[in-house]
Amino acid sequence: MKSMPTTPSRVFIVPPVAAFFLPVFLAFCILYFLYFAADLNRYDGESGLFQYALNDHDHFVYVTNIDRILFEDLLGYEISNDIGIAAIYMALASAFPFLVDQDYTLIALVFNCITLIGCYVIYADICNYCKLGQIGNLSFFANLSLIYFAQMINKDMLTIFAFLLAVRCGIHQRMWLLLALIPFFALVRLQLAVFILIFAFLMATPWPGWRIICLYILTSIAAGVLSIFVSIISDESLGEGFSSFLVNFNRNYYVGYLLFNPLRVIQFIFDAYASFSFSTEMGGVDMAKILRLPQLILLLLLFRPLGSLFIHFRHWLKTRARPIVLVVVAYLLTWLMNPTINARYVMLITPVLVLFALYARRYPIIGRVS
Repeated sequence: MKSMPTTPSRVFIVPPVAAFFLPVFLAFCILYFLYFAADLNRYDGESGLFQYALNDHDHFVYVTNIDRILFEDLLGYEISNDIGIAAIYMALASAFPFLVDQDYTLIALVFNCITLIGCYVIYADICNYCKLGQIGNLSFFANLSLIYFAQMINKDMLTIFAFLLAVRCGIHQRMWLLLALIPFFALVRLQLAVFILIFAFLMATPWPGWRIICLYILTSIAAGVLSIFVSIISDESLGEGFSSFLVNFNRNYYVGYLLFNPLRVIQFIFDAYASFSFSTEMGGVDMAKILRLPQLILLLLLFRPLGSLFIHFRHWLKTRARPIVLVVVAYLLTWLMNPTINARYVMLITPVLVLFALYARRYPIIGRVS
């Protein structure tokens, strides 16, 4: 393989492809909003042809928490992600009151679209550094789940931004910036604070193999203990499936995550690709699943280079893909602490997986890394 410089260029220019595709993509976000989210009084996610087009359940949980912050004493409330994201939107509403409607849908659209632009700028910068060309930049727009995440109050768009920012900070050796943003990202999702600390810890050593093993044991056991003594999610939400079995196993032995996390990775993948079964019991189509399909198909097409992440793990740590690889590892270590299995969580890391797969395809393993 041709030797590549280790010091990235600090100069970044948004590629010309963005001049057309980014505005078009944002236009689709707005059209989707006008069709589904602009009038929540008429929206019914379980009727008609297009169903489950919005994550309205979580949205109204956050709106309720905004009201709690505005009108009630929060000292008696538990620390939670719901309060954190609500506080962010309360601050946005105070700064931009002209964007606030009754259900906070308009300000959510504007903020999420701005975050989406930030995601693309960082994504394009990573493509520039990894020399992935126009194909790399265009791959961003295969992720139609971003249209879904642009609607309503949610943590998902900011979480994708955090993952991409972590890659960029690793590339440009600005880990101090990522660490400084921990308080903000902890408001978005408590898991993001853990993710950043793990990523920084792994980036601090040339070969993080033993650190990964130790962190896997530590996070697995910690998750098992937390699932017993901290009410992360209600028993009703867990249902009667594997997640419920896992929590009950931990209550008896504390090592459920340690033993079963490899199986849970397979479950995450299976749940994501179950999106290909997108018809609903009410005779419609699940829009959230439909929007996942282009990104999932792209990952299927990139299956072979993507699989080399694990087969040739040590190799990629010596290349420009190092920060990308370690973001994936930090994500797995962090999100496997969550007892629930949800395809939406998989879609959060897919932009990073696509970046790695495109890099591995662009620079296949030939001999030793120089």
